Amino acid sequence: MESSHWLSQPALQAALLAAAGALAYWLKDVPGLLIHWGRRFFISTLTVDSRDEFLFAALVEYMDRHPGLRGVNQFTARSVRRGSAYQSLDEDLRNGQPPRAFLSPGEGVHILRVDGRWLWLRRELQVAQSVFEKVSLSTIGRSPEFLACFLQAAIDARAARETDTLSVYIPNPFHGGDWMRARLGSRRPLSSVVLKAGQGEELLADLQRFFSAHTHYARLGIPWRRGYLLHGPPGTGKTSLVTALASELRLNVCTLSLASPIVTDEKIHTLLAAVPQRSLLLIEDVDAFFSERDAAHAQVRLSFSGFLNALDGVATQEGTVLFMTTNHVQRLDPALIRAGRIDEQLELGWADREQLRRMYLKFDDNAQAADAFADQHADGHHAPAAIQGKLLRRFGTHGMGLQNAGEVGP
Repeated sequence: MESSHWLSQPALQAALLAAAGALAYWLKDVPGLLIHWGRRFFISTLTVDSRDEFLFAALVEYMDRHPGLRGVNQFTARSVRRGSAYQSLDEDLRNGQPPRAFLSPGEGVHILRVDGRWLWLRRELQVAQSVFEKVSLSTIGRSPEFLACFLQAAIDARAARETDTLSVYIPNPFHGGDWMRARLGSRRPLSSVVLKAGQGEELLADLQRFFSAHTHYARLGIPWRRGYLLHGPPGTGKTSLVTALASELRLNVCTLSLASPIVTDEKIHTLLAAVPQRSLLLIEDVDAFFSERDAAHAQVRLSFSGFLNALDGVATQEGTVLFMTTNHVQRLDPALIRAGRIDEQLELGWADREQLRRMYLKFDDNAQAADAFADQHADGHHAPAAIQGKLLRRFGTHGMGLQNAGEVGP
């Protein structure tokens, strides 16, 4: 009776209720703690985000091709243009080169069986100072070997593909401050662009000296940047030369149109600061954008002074190589091509006799016929592209030295 009476005391009942509440409050965290400990000690996780341009792209493209990921039913899609020329999407479509779609697991969690192992894949969008994507791969076991091998296979696949392809980037139309890969093209040797004797080789040697001189520039306190102006009539090989130089040096090409609506005085600094490493920056037909320092047409939202300031800006990537092309060098403002902005100018003019002879030999190894062809056309103003067209009509794609019609000339 005394015991029962003792248990019925209000103070003791309140104490027991408080203890039970505290125990319940503590226990509510146990499932989460167990899950956390389980993840920490029994699950391996690998995370890659889109700020690592190479690794993220390699992983996404590998997931697109891996047979173990075919069971995914929610996708993120992106397009990669396949045309090798620097032209618009409309021109690619008219030429029968529609973009290829890359499909990869979409945002959220996916549980898959890959190479005999269960794999948890989480993809999410992160918003911080910039917007980026993150992919996390998890599997049972403390050893990271499986995930490391999976990532290495993605890297090897990307590296093998990049060896034979040229990546072309354009400003990202959605974010405006970074670059996106617009297309993949075939690499072409410098010898495929038939220029006047020594022009291509001298430019390649100059670029090689520049890339090996970082320490020298730093010791002199000079920004490690290089600028080139290629000028001459249309069809003389300006764009083809840039493509060939990028191919020889295993570089990317970032092509920038100053008439793009996303290229403004504010964005141009961000874009130049974000040029991917090991890239050539190409601005074509630069004379078409400004007339006496004013915008040449309504689409241009970038001021001439804003463009010059961006070229000189401290945010511009170290190691940046700029190529500008023009058909009318006399129209350019001297401030645009002064020393420090443009270091070398190269004129690509009408085909001379030696060019004509070497272009003919690409299609037919008859030296006597090549000399006759060169003599016949040497006195005219012929663009190499026009000569190539003439030779293609004469020989088709069965010329002696021709492997690919796109690799013959400029």
